Amino acid sequence: MTIRIQLQSIKEIDSLLELIKSNYANDYRKIWSLNERTIALLLHETLGFFGSDTFSIMTILDYSIGESSCEILIRYAGGGLSLLGSGSSEDFVKEMTNAIVDLAKEKNWIYEVEKVEIRSAGSQCPNCKAAYKYPEEKVREDGTVECQNCGKPFIL
Repeated sequence: MTIRIQLQSIKEIDSLLELIKSNYANDYRKIWSLNERTIALLLHETLGFFGSDTFSIMTILDYSIGESSCEILIRYAGGGLSLLGSGSSEDFVKEMTNAIVDLAKEKNWIYEVEKVEIRSAGSQCPNCKAAYKYPEEKVREDGTVECQNCGKPFIL
């Protein structure tokens, strides 16, 4: 699940970055300021107790000073049932989305929230779930390729 939040009439992003960094990015935070843009990549990982979910959520922020606009993508980046883990990625994304919307209302920013589909950058092996791009010369006559990860053939 990926959530896209579009913000308009946003003159500064310090409060938005602080909200995300403080509450929703406990693992990795990288922020670049390039001329009239700020781009951020933030990661949250959740671990906990036996028999619960563990998950990673990636947040990508792209702010344009000149356009007074900001796009935020909140994306599930992996996880599953684990010996360590707690919580639900869906609950985490809802909580984060609601916090950003609350801040937008407080700051009088125009906002739009939508679920979006983002495809992986390749064909996914049904056996091991790894995704790779396959050049035409690697595709066999029957439309199959050999997975670059596990070596098993599958249909593209």
